[in-house]
Amino acid sequence: MGLLSLLLFLGTLAVSPNGSQEVEVLHQIHPLRPQSGSAGTPVRGLSCLSWRFGVETHNIIDWKTVPQSCENYIGHYMLGDQYREDSKAVVDQALGYAQSLNLAGDGKDVWVFDIDETTLSNLPYYAHHGFGGSADIGTTAVTYKSNQREKLEKEGYRVLGNMGDQWSDILGTHIGNRTFKLPDPMYYIS
Repeated sequence: MGLLSLLLFLGTLAVSPNGSQEVEVLHQIHPLRPQSGSAGTPVRGLSCLSWRFGVETHNIIDWKTVPQSCENYIGHYMLGDQYREDSKAVVDQALGYAQSLNLAGDGKDVWVFDIDETTLSNLPYYAHHGFGGSADIGTTAVTYKSNQREKLEKEGYRVLGNMGDQWSDILGTHIGNRTFKLPDPMYYIS
């Protein structure tokens, strides 16, 4: 029952306090509109819409930051309706899957959630500071996250679902019975 409650809570994040589907965005730019132009040096001549699609489908990997020419486009996407619609489509699928599960009832069925941009949003930060910026050089996260999920399984837990905004959240080993990737063209964690 706790898993279902958590998913229902996540689903309500897309609904405003008054129950309508309209969500007020304090730093609204203007409606989402594709912009043409180069995505920068990694993929020369690629439009920003195509760059975002390549990132979300994991065809463009190991990128460090949003190309400067796409910063406004990504801002419009993240603050516009399309980001909410894309996220809701994933949440609806995850909720349907969770509702179909037959839990063992022993408290060992778990669902793994990423935190930032999955259960908590950094949108207010990006709306204030911009949707591009300098790259953070980090280390590979897939191994770390795989090891953490393995620890859960060794303690007897069953990972039934796994949801995150980064491919590193849902790739690797011990990923669970089903994974769900939320959109996030803001940064890439390998």
